[in-house]
Amino acid sequence: MKRCSSRLSLVCFSLVVLFSGIGNAADKSISTDVVVVGAGSAGLSAAVSAAYAGAKVIVLEKMPFAGGSSNFAEGLFAVKTDQQRRKAIGLTKEEAYWHAMDYHHYRNNAGLLAQTVANSTSIIEWLEKQGVGFEVVTMSPTEAPTWHLIKDWGTAHHGAALVQAMQAKAKELGVKIYFETPAKELIYNGGAVAGVKAVNAKGDHYTINAKAVVIATGGFNNSKEMVRKWTRFDADKVFPTVPINKTGDGINMALAAGADSEGWGLMLHPGTHGEGIKPLGPLYAMTWQPLLWVNKYGDRVVDENAVWAFTFAGNAIERQRDGFVWSIWDDETVRYMEEHGIDNGLGVLVPIGTKLTDLRAEIATAVAQKSSSIVVGDSIEELAQKMGVEPARLKENVDQYNHAKETGRDEKFYRKADTIVPVKTGKLYALKVFPYNFVSIGGVKTDLKMEVTDKNDKAIPGLYAAGADVGGLYGDTYATWTSGMMFQWAAQSGKIAGEQAAAYGKR
Repeated sequence: MKRCSSRLSLVCFSLVVLFSGIGNAADKSISTDVVVVGAGSAGLSAAVSAAYAGAKVIVLEKMPFAGGSSNFAEGLFAVKTDQQRRKAIGLTKEEAYWHAMDYHHYRNNAGLLAQTVANSTSIIEWLEKQGVGFEVVTMSPTEAPTWHLIKDWGTAHHGAALVQAMQAKAKELGVKIYFETPAKELIYNGGAVAGVKAVNAKGDHYTINAKAVVIATGGFNNSKEMVRKWTRFDADKVFPTVPINKTGDGINMALAAGADSEGWGLMLHPGTHGEGIKPLGPLYAMTWQPLLWVNKYGDRVVDENAVWAFTFAGNAIERQRDGFVWSIWDDETVRYMEEHGIDNGLGVLVPIGTKLTDLRAEIATAVAQKSSSIVVGDSIEELAQKMGVEPARLKENVDQYNHAKETGRDEKFYRKADTIVPVKTGKLYALKVFPYNFVSIGGVKTDLKMEVTDKNDKAIPGLYAAGADVGGLYGDTYATWTSGMMFQWAAQSGKIAGEQAAAYGKR
């Protein structure tokens, strides 16, 4: 190539890089027993269990790291574990199952839920053998003591600790993980799934021939298109908690193979954003506290104790006009949060009792940056004007709320009066609270062996799915009473899918 002139040097350099990349790209063909698409907790569990069964395993992960949303999770649901026994927790599997079935209104796959509850003890034991440690805790007063918090693994905490432990075990067992190598389509042979095609970040094309494929790509909550298509939610008003490229890749590959689907939804929770507001910072933590909530008109809309179950709170917020509520508090509440800390933790990422010593500073920063999500006033009237609501209407609702505290009876929403946090003292604050989602729920249908099934309920030969790519475990909402079930489900369904995929390859 001729030497570039200085004027065209940038363009010429770009062309050199482009053509160099094309020249270095390669077509590669690999054969293995099992391909796992996704290296989250479901995919790693599938890979490890398949390797234990004697299979050669390749894992494809489109991100440059393992774990996906599992890195941000904290604990697993389980019943009748040693951890519970040591704390004299007598909850039975029957109780957990029936409570969950009632919660899901029988709109879920009863057999899948029963298997998940039944195997919850053994999956904890299996993960312990892989180097994962647990302690059982309760996250809020409305939940059962089923949440098995993951202990540190090296320098990794909570979900990331499980991911690191499982990744180390996979490496020990000879599993090969290809990062930044997303699967693009399934390969078929005589009506059966027989591998995948993938492309890595360098442009190399892989044809990976396999006896079975496990899809475990973590769901679709980062895809506005899929949220719009498959759920009842407005994708522009429900925000993903972590943008980690969960775009339904595995689900879409399975649907293209003829898979049936069910149970589409999102796991909602409260949150906020705006100029000067930090993710998981003091103002974000305030969205999880049981304070006064009003809608865009200044009216109370729910017993605010719904916030103790984060999915309930998310649902209540999402159904409001324009998809938000205002959380309102006073200077006395700020003082309480500074001195005593929060009453409702954001899991253990921001634990109960965390003192919000920077709350006033963050409010001042957000106001100075003209954030539309936080306003401050010296009176109800000033606060209402800044919120854009009718002052008399807001005052009527604040007065009713405070009066319920004084009289011991909330005539509007029957909130327990002793839990009401009054709005009276000093400056007043209003913060916009939006619905966020941790992860999607629902996806392709499977049988109890995690074989993907078609619209005639027949297994698609060679195709398995696990974790958030699978539908049927829930009704329309994640149940916080059985806290940690999604994380446990990922590990358990992955383990089953890996074992079954390895067994299929030996037929």
